[in-house]
Amino acid sequence: MTNKDIVKKYFESINNNNFDAIRKHLADDHLFYNPATEQPLNTAGHLAMMERRSVAFDGHYFLELVLEESNYVTIKGRWEGVHKGEFAGIPPTGNKVVFRWIDLLEVKDGKIAAEHIEFNPGSIVAQLKTPEKV
Repeated sequence: MTNKDIVKKYFESINNNNFDAIRKHLADDHLFYNPATEQPLNTAGHLAMMERRSVAFDGHYFLELVLEESNYVTIKGRWEGVHKGEFAGIPPTGNKVVFRWIDLLEVKDGKIAAEHIEFNPGSIVAQLKTPEKV
């Protein structure tokens, strides 16, 4: 199985909210770097973030471009979903949410050792705010 295949299976597990399968894809010393937290998250922290996302949103990651170079896989993608639970103190709105992201994953010994994702967290919150009624 190529590193690209491993990463595609990982995202398939995320889209299915299969946290046991997700955990199996992550190295014991896995680190997750993202713009929503000041410090990288370890495996437990990353899984907790994914679980909170699955409660707040019903959605799907779409992999638009997947490139592999040595131990690295880079993805250009988008996420689409519906806000169904509390997120960042905002109660469920039923709003559709779409955001674009870029992800760089390092694969070692068949496991994802590090993940560096970039996206705009503010764009998610902005899509949850409903316009005031005049």
